[in-house]
Amino acid sequence: MTMKKYISILSMLLLVLFTFSCSDEIMDEIDTDPNNPSDVPISMLMSGVTVGAPYWVAGTELGWYCSIFVEHTAGAHGQMRDADRRANINSQLSENSWAFFIYPRLLPDLKIIIEKGSEGGNEEGKWVDVGIAKVLMAYTMFVTTDTWGRVPYSEALLGKENRYPAFDTQESIYEAMFDLLDEAIDDLQRESVSIPGGEDFIYAGDADAWVMAAYSLKARYSNRLSNIDPAGSAAEALAAAANGFVSPLDDFTFDNFSTDPGHENTWYQEENERKHHAVSVTFYNLLEELNDPRIPLFFNQVGGEYVPAPNGTATQDQAGQIYSRISGNVIYDVAPLPIMTYSELKFIEAECHLRKSSPDPAAALEAYEDGLDAALASAGVDPADAQVYKTQPTVLPADAANLTPEMIYAQKQIALWPYGAVEAYAEWRRTDFPTMTNPFDTPRRFPYPQNEISGNGENVPDVTVYNGVWWDDGTED
Repeated sequence: MTMKKYISILSMLLLVLFTFSCSDEIMDEIDTDPNNPSDVPISMLMSGVTVGAPYWVAGTELGWYCSIFVEHTAGAHGQMRDADRRANINSQLSENSWAFFIYPRLLPDLKIIIEKGSEGGNEEGKWVDVGIAKVLMAYTMFVTTDTWGRVPYSEALLGKENRYPAFDTQESIYEAMFDLLDEAIDDLQRESVSIPGGEDFIYAGDADAWVMAAYSLKARYSNRLSNIDPAGSAAEALAAAANGFVSPLDDFTFDNFSTDPGHENTWYQEENERKHHAVSVTFYNLLEELNDPRIPLFFNQVGGEYVPAPNGTATQDQAGQIYSRISGNVIYDVAPLPIMTYSELKFIEAECHLRKSSPDPAAALEAYEDGLDAALASAGVDPADAQVYKTQPTVLPADAANLTPEMIYAQKQIALWPYGAVEAYAEWRRTDFPTMTNPFDTPRRFPYPQNEISGNGENVPDVTVYNGVWWDDGTED
């Protein structure tokens, strides 16, 4: 199936979902018997989930709002300007992702793939498909719980058997997702009756690549628990990273956008049509203080100079005549959408080598430089300019003993910009780096959507957006 054809199908599907919300009709559809001959085959479901997970979990409203919250961008127009001024931080904020895709479509489809391809399923033995689905389910649930805190999982996919699912603790979801990634790694290495090809829009059925992605995700989410178990989380992350990406060629990336209208990179559509985002002064200053050569590659000028926007107080500027915007070098119609990269993995390793029970600054510096080199190359920095940049002790200390966690956090935030905003927002909550400049308080989670409050209100936790999630403040609010 071509990308153009699939996205057309996805668009029609989303229209139906928006029309009916989470009505009984949709709940009945979700609960369709996976053994019914009329059910969709794994091959078509695989196309859906390998497009849908990047598209909805990282590439649309969650990413755009996270970018505002972590001050990678500033809101210059419309709902993003409202979010920057905290004028719309309510139950309508991210309802699309939760109520129209993650819970009614993506997670059920992943569950069906797992059931159909596993023992007893009507496509039994498709272990690579099963492994891919488990990786994507783990990734989706990690992001979902990081975004909202306690969320439905153990009772979330029971369909008509339970339309009022309980909200699981974040700790229990993390434990379940680590187990799911371990299962995925095992499944991906089993003998499979068939291997997905073009219907896998991420790795084209390359099981080894998916194994590396699973290990790399284990490293990311183990490191997330640094405030819960500093040394233990470092050891777990390093053990997983040892089997993760070995070069930028292994990046976990969606690279199948099209130049056809409506099928382009989702950030490109946002910036080309709605123009909600300007360059944030917080993020710009982070680069300027380091004399970073990525500035001219990342940002457009206004009147011959860079003019970043202040978060929370920016003037309305949809036309981009007041503030600098993200460069077309970064956001363009077929730009890849990274989910996790080699550079991020190396920065995780660097941090964990400093935090583990027996710190190893030399190993930390080596991993840090590898991550920095990969990030600079990915941004298109000239190798000569990269070498000059690295001569600064604030960028690359000559003595490993002078490498600090804050140096790692800074380069990681820069490497995550702009497409890794969901991860960058989680990292800010974990590390409190960089310092936010918005005069309004920064939310530490997203509000629960109105659809869930209306339909399952007794189970929705009573929290505000300023309560930290479990790995942030140590409590299960």
